[in-house]
Amino acid sequence: MTEPNPEHIAALNRRFAQLGEHSGARALCTMLTHYRLHQPETPPKSAPDTLAPCASPPVPSVTPLLDAGKVQEAIARMPDLPPLIAELLKGFTHAEQLNISVVTQHLSTDQGLVLRILRIANSSFYGLSGQVKSLDDAIQILGLRAVYTLALNVAMMGALPQPPCAGFNLNYFWQHSVAVAITARELIGLHHQTPDTAFTNGLLHDIGQIILALCFPDEYQTMLDYENATSAARYRMERAVLGIDHAQAGAMLARQWGLPEELSAAIAGHHAPPDDGSVDAMHLADVLAHALDKCPSGNRAIPHLDEDAWMRLNLDEEHLFPVLTRLEGSFEETCKALLYG
Repeated sequence: MTEPNPEHIAALNRRFAQLGEHSGARALCTMLTHYRLHQPETPPKSAPDTLAPCASPPVPSVTPLLDAGKVQEAIARMPDLPPLIAELLKGFTHAEQLNISVVTQHLSTDQGLVLRILRIANSSFYGLSGQVKSLDDAIQILGLRAVYTLALNVAMMGALPQPPCAGFNLNYFWQHSVAVAITARELIGLHHQTPDTAFTNGLLHDIGQIILALCFPDEYQTMLDYENATSAARYRMERAVLGIDHAQAGAMLARQWGLPEELSAAIAGHHAPPDDGSVDAMHLADVLAHALDKCPSGNRAIPHLDEDAWMRLNLDEEHLFPVLTRLEGSFEETCKALLYG
């Protein structure tokens, strides 16, 4: 492998400097630069002079177009969840009550959903190519909870339509969400916690973006126009232009729909993880997905890394690099299975 040139190193350092200026951000910046320099691919997608020169690019000073009250009123008018998803959520919340007959009864009503579950189960994400030929196979090989969670993921994705906002690309949105889901699953695995729940939390963590774009397409388009003219992270631009960000809007939706507590916490706290550490892996997964360009929307800003969350996770290159490698190794096929199945 050829030695990287100084411009490449400088570009990576400048890009990853967006993580922040504290010691944890500097440590992760160094790790990500080392990781990228050891990959076979070359220089970053954007030329060095297009990258953000500072850790916190400025946001515009404007009168916010929305407020929390307006968003809450719009969410209150949204339709209830489809019956199948409501039933799946009950099982997601009370996993101890699941049994094979309940799962098959719920899923057998939607053969399209079953087919997508089988396609995902046979993808590289699970490493079971060709082994899963039926729903019973999936339950026997992956486990009841994994299949149920997978069904919930697919059903939720199908229930959220493309917003009538020209600049909002639903496909890009889900690609980034898949990257966060994979990364969260791997990070949680390092701490021997339940990976399937982490995947769902990652897949739906940005659901507030869809809701804002659905309920307020013109206002959200204005925010996107500002975003395209800067290199600020989206949640910062939302706060500046809309007066509310997608984590806050997503938390409102979670309450409206009665989403499980752990999922609601991931939605609300992925940019500002609480001190109890419950959302640390989700927060870092979102940061890493942005840092590795798994959000092809044009805005390459990296969200700020919370120092306390990073310290609590206590990661080094030995543990982090395999997580990043598995993300990049399974990302494309998982996207194909989930998004185009």
